Amino acid sequence: MRPLLLAIGVLCLLPSVLLASAFLALGHAIAAGTLLGFFEQLLVMAIWLMPWGLLAGFAVFLALLSAGFSQRLRWLAGSCVAAFAIGSVAVILALDSQPLSSDQLTFFVPALVSTSIGLWLAVSEGPRTKIARPT
Repeated sequence: MRPLLLAIGVLCLLPSVLLASAFLALGHAIAAGTLLGFFEQLLVMAIWLMPWGLLAGFAVFLALLSAGFSQRLRWLAGSCVAAFAIGSVAVILALDSQPLSSDQLTFFVPALVSTSIGLWLAVSEGPRTKIARPT
């Protein structure tokens, strides 16, 4: 049941991570200054994303899902999911130029679900090492 819960958390994480990545990519391309520089930066990013970016994203996705099946690594996968969700929401809120309205808050519900699942797994599955008292 807990690996399924982690998979739901990872799937809920995807929209906010994709939007945060798009905000960062567009911010980088807009910083070029000219229209030609904007399109050049978008082309450079697209050329880089084709072989390596998509492969790395898919590898991270599979690593998080496969770590959910290991009882030893489930707490680490949960904390990574929570960190990705919090980071992507922070990027979206930092780069948003308009004040947040109530209609936009519904977009953050999957990230909130993902964060809560990740933190719950990190706390409930965390390593429980006993500290030996010196005698």
